[in-house]
Amino acid sequence: MPRFFNILLFILPFSFTPDNHDCPFPESNRLVHDTTFVDHIGEITFTYNGQQYDAIVVNPSVSDISLHWLSNDQTPYKSIQVLRDVLLEKKKDILMITNGGMFMKNNIPVGLFISSGRELRPLDTATDQPGNFYMQPNGVFYLDNTGAHVSTTADYLKRSGKHNKIVHATQSGPMLISNGVINGKFNPASVNRNLRSGVGILPNGNVVFIISKEAQTAFYDFAAIFKARFGCKDALYLDGAISKMYLKKGRPDELNGDFGAIIAVTAR
Repeated sequence: MPRFFNILLFILPFSFTPDNHDCPFPESNRLVHDTTFVDHIGEITFTYNGQQYDAIVVNPSVSDISLHWLSNDQTPYKSIQVLRDVLLEKKKDILMITNGGMFMKNNIPVGLFISSGRELRPLDTATDQPGNFYMQPNGVFYLDNTGAHVSTTADYLKRSGKHNKIVHATQSGPMLISNGVINGKFNPASVNRNLRSGVGILPNGNVVFIISKEAQTAFYDFAAIFKARFGCKDALYLDGAISKMYLKKGRPDELNGDFGAIIAVTAR
């Protein structure tokens, strides 16, 4: 079945050549609201297979991506607004804040959580538990001094003692794409549709965060977006129905939530 794709940029327009099976909507449907888009950097709103998505593409060499869970008094931030207020007090220019993975009772992250070089939660290597987190393969989004990475949990376990010190990390699942291949457990014909959020690594090392606008996205379609539209070889699912994303321009009022790990992107 053909997949129709229309992209609405809230950045600078760029030349885009769709796959042969896609049919783009007329150029008049492309709405441009600012001129900050350079080499796929910044906020993007687009439609894929009839559903609308918001995204932000970030260059980790010029923007800071950080993981947050506990405040100075060792209580969870929980909401986007609480973390945003703390970052604003520090005079940070906030580009994005979103929930960064699944969590247990009392907002405790499930699996690995590293913030500012401190491992606060260990890697979870279980493979036989229920729930999306344990759908295999699951994975880790992490940052070290070479950049941002997404890998399967198994690969992270092999590499963790070999690469540079990890500064920030969060574990989640399932992997949407691994080594360029969409997760084989996803069914293109699935009727299991929900709100989806995730993170992927572009070929140039940039990072894309994507969230659906409605609870109408299947896992397969969500993974296909990262691969077909952003060229990601590795992408990780962050969460579903509860997901929120604050974007400086496109979603400035999305400030609530009740989360464990939270990801922030700030300008340097």
